[in-house]
Amino acid sequence: MTEKQQTGAGKRAVRITLESDSGGERIVRQMTGDWFSKGRHAYLRYAEPPEAEMGRTMTTVRVEQGEVRIVRHGDVSFEQTFVPGRRHYGYLQTPQGRLELETFTQTLDVAAEGLDALLAVRWSYELSVMGQAPERCSICLTAVSLPE
Repeated sequence: MTEKQQTGAGKRAVRITLESDSGGERIVRQMTGDWFSKGRHAYLRYAEPPEAEMGRTMTTVRVEQGEVRIVRHGDVSFEQTFVPGRRHYGYLQTPQGRLELETFTQTLDVAAEGLDALLAVRWSYELSVMGQAPERCSICLTAVSLPE
């Protein structure tokens, strides 16, 4: 994190691009949201787009060097933490029921305030849902300031 982010910066409107690869299926989504910082954390907050099929759900992504935490609230609830070399347990709650999630994070790279992006995060992990065999996944999340 840069010193500017550590001391806190005002909220900024951003364009967020989320690229995920899970089990050979690649999904790219773009949405608008807010970026802000508190202490050593950078935050992204956005409404899930209709194509995500999560109804009315807000997502908050908290990022610091070495850790990403994702929390969703609304029609879908979700919590998961990613730290390289560590296993974490989380959940996904939908109207159809609750799924227990287990992740083992392999890599995590955080870049803050570089070139055009306020934030760029890449991570790869193994995901096991309800004790099933793990699936390899990767995510690239970027946030770019929108013109004022």
